[in-house]
Amino acid sequence: MSNVEFVKGVYAAFGAGDVPKVLGSMHPQIQWTETAGYKYGGVYRSPQAVLENVFAKIQVDFESFSIDIGRMLDAGNVVVMQGHYVAKGKATGKSVRAAVAHVLEISDGKIVRFDQYVDSATINPIIGA
Repeated sequence: MSNVEFVKGVYAAFGAGDVPKVLGSMHPQIQWTETAGYKYGGVYRSPQAVLENVFAKIQVDFESFSIDIGRMLDAGNVVVMQGHYVAKGKATGKSVRAAVAHVLEISDGKIVRFDQYVDSATINPIIGA
């Protein structure tokens, strides 16, 4: 399986709400970076930290949240996803389509690094951040 196919499977699992599968795709010492300025901005260094600081908070802040994948670029052990977050905030009831890019580094069938780049000025206001 190519790294792009692997990453597509991870996004499909996320879209289906299969959080255990998504967490299982991560290396135990993953470096997960959320954009500075984004409500969840920071660096998280384990699947558990990602679960607590990102995934659990998405469920609190958003009525709906999905990723509309525009394209994936294959750079060997790195896969770049360009797309949009499509979401509706619980606190405001407002919807958004925010540009996003993810850079995922794969090693031995696990995500070892994830870097998120999101238009935080577009998405933060719908979640009251």
